[in-house]
Amino acid sequence: MQNVLLFEVHQNIAVLEINRPPYNPLNPEVIKAMSGYLDEIYRNDEIRALVIKGSGEKAFSAGADIQQFVPKLGSRDLSMTAAFHQTFEKLSQLPIPVVSALKGHVLGGGLELALSCDFRICDENTKLGLPEVNLGIFPGAGGTQRLPRLVGSSKAMEIMMFGDSIGADEALQAGLVNRVVSAGESDGEAVRWAEALAVKPKAAIAKIKKAVVHGQNLPLAEGIRYEIELFSDVFKNDDAKEGVQAFIEKRKPSFAGR
Repeated sequence: MQNVLLFEVHQNIAVLEINRPPYNPLNPEVIKAMSGYLDEIYRNDEIRALVIKGSGEKAFSAGADIQQFVPKLGSRDLSMTAAFHQTFEKLSQLPIPVVSALKGHVLGGGLELALSCDFRICDENTKLGLPEVNLGIFPGAGGTQRLPRLVGSSKAMEIMMFGDSIGADEALQAGLVNRVVSAGESDGEAVRWAEALAVKPKAAIAKIKKAVVHGQNLPLAEGIRYEIELFSDVFKNDDAKEGVQAFIEKRKPSFAGR
C-alpha cells in the first residue's frame, strides 16, 4: 500500500512529502500521519529544520479530498475539520523553522497547510488560492485567520470571497510567499533555506518564532514584555556566549545548539 506521507531526516533536516500525486489531496490519513511525524520531530532534539513538499510536478497540494466531505454534508460533524486544525496548529508551534516548497496547485487545505509553515518558497508557475466559496463553504482549516495576518484583511477577503487563484508574482507582492524561483526549483531552494537556518543558534531561532507567533496576538506593551522575558532566557545559553565571543574575536561562531 502506498505511503501517503513520506518522512526522512537528512543530517539535521527533516523532510515531509505528501505522496498522493498528481494533486496530493489531503485526507484524514495524511493528516493523521503528519500529526504522528510532527510528534517525532518534537521529540528529536537533533532536527533543526523541516521542509514540507508535495510529490510530482502538478501540485504541492490542491486541497482537501472533496470526496471526504460528502458523508458530512447536512451534519455538524466537525471531526475532520478538528483534525486539520489540531495538526496545522501543532505544525505552527514547532520550535524549529518550517519551510514549504510550493509548486503547481496550492489550493484550499493545501494553502492552509502552507500558511501554517514559517516560510513559503514557490516556483514561477505556482497558482495559490482558497476556492472554497465556489463550493458554498469557506476555508475551515485556519485560512480565515492565518491569511489576513500575512496579507492584511482586505487582500485576504479578496482571495477568499472571489475564490480565484493568484500567481506567484502577485503572491510575492502581497507577502503571501517569501521567494519565487524558476520552475522546478522550489524543492531545492526550500532545502537550501532549511540548511541555512539549521546552522543558526537553535535557542535563538526558537525564541524568535515564539515571540512572533505568540506576540502578534498581544497588545504591543505585553508583546514587548514577552520579548524581554524570552531574551532573558536566551541570553543565558552557551550559544549566546559563543556568538558574542566569536564577534569580539572576529571569527565565525560554532553554535552547539545549547
